[in-house]
Amino acid sequence: MLRLYRAVLILPCLLAVRFAVAEPSSLAGTWSGTWVRAGEPLGVVFHFKGEANGWSGSFDSDQLRVVGIPLREIRVVFPAVEWKIAGDQTTTNFRGELHGDRLTGKFDDNGTEGIFAFQRVEHDAKQLEEREVTFRNGDIVLAGSVLLPNAAVAKVPGIVFLHGSGAEGRWASRYLATRFARAGFAALIWDKRGVGKSAGDWKTAKVDDFADDALAAIKKLRTMPEVDGDRVGIHGHSQGGTLVPSIATKAPQIAFVIGSSASGLSPEDVEIYSIENSIDLSSVAVPEAVIARDYIRTLVTTAYRALPHQHLMELWDQVKGKSWAIEPPPDGSYYWSWSPQWAQYDPLPYWRRVHAPVLLVYGANDQRVPARASAAAITKALIDGGADSVTVHIFPNADHTLRLRSKVWPGTPSGYPDILIEWAKRAVRAE
Repeated sequence: MLRLYRAVLILPCLLAVRFAVAEPSSLAGTWSGTWVRAGEPLGVVFHFKGEANGWSGSFDSDQLRVVGIPLREIRVVFPAVEWKIAGDQTTTNFRGELHGDRLTGKFDDNGTEGIFAFQRVEHDAKQLEEREVTFRNGDIVLAGSVLLPNAAVAKVPGIVFLHGSGAEGRWASRYLATRFARAGFAALIWDKRGVGKSAGDWKTAKVDDFADDALAAIKKLRTMPEVDGDRVGIHGHSQGGTLVPSIATKAPQIAFVIGSSASGLSPEDVEIYSIENSIDLSSVAVPEAVIARDYIRTLVTTAYRALPHQHLMELWDQVKGKSWAIEPPPDGSYYWSWSPQWAQYDPLPYWRRVHAPVLLVYGANDQRVPARASAAAITKALIDGGADSVTVHIFPNADHTLRLRSKVWPGTPSGYPDILIEWAKRAVRAE
């Protein structure tokens, strides 16, 4: 679902690696340790590999819920080692020294300094197989990856991950897909149309286009020889979680459905809820809050009902300059074309037709989607439709992304993602 609010993404962009020639025998391998910033440690694992023309590298972090994030500009002039990690808004620079099996130093993240210390560790032999795949929805060719476990069984269950809003690529679900693959599932992640290696343009796509893209992904995974096609389920987060029942009704043999931060209310009401939280409306004093609420409702109503902009712009002239005021997107913005489409999508009639086992997961402090109200509405729709099974899990203190807020590093609520994995294993009767 489209969100008109200021956000900072944790996941770095997948940017190209530039290499510097160095001795490959010294740095190559797996390194485990911590970054420390403002006194708070973060567990991280680095992987370095010597190449013919220099170095490649990546890092993983369970706490950040990232896997395989590439490193840039790796340079070694023994014992000095340098590299960079490019994020969506900042670049973090690392400078350290390598002494035997120890790698220590400092990093700078947009002016905030920290230290790191790593120890060389044994390479994990239980590597997953990652297979590049393509599949087609009409004229659109979509590209992705299937993560396959080292399974002794002939056929394994599968799971397809759906995108949230915006320009999401396969990296957005890579961590969760990796955890599922390690638990014995074949996991398919892919680049949304117009992102990464996928053709098309997500900004001009219709709601049904995204659903049909997901159906093509499900078909692709079901037909892989390693996968038991009768035991393939779907996971959708945010916009993907809200769309997932429409996909499940078009794929009636789906084995299970996981809706993560899925909306069960009208798109218009959810958008108002999201924007009010993004400006922290609860902290705005009356009567200013009344003015703010009226402006936000006018903004959303104008977009979602495709109304003329005149009244909205008159209100904007009155409120611009106020600390809470969000300027309307410019003419031609994706917000104006997508919102009327999204306003027509009601997930509840689709949920009434879902009969596969359903797991709904939310963060109790979700500022983008009303968690308990959505869970209640979806559960009622499922029960009214005669659903076989529905489970709801709300993680205390977690946000829309199922993370715990922190001054330094985000945290993961207890039991996530293990609760999802164990539930899915029971749904497909996996050992």
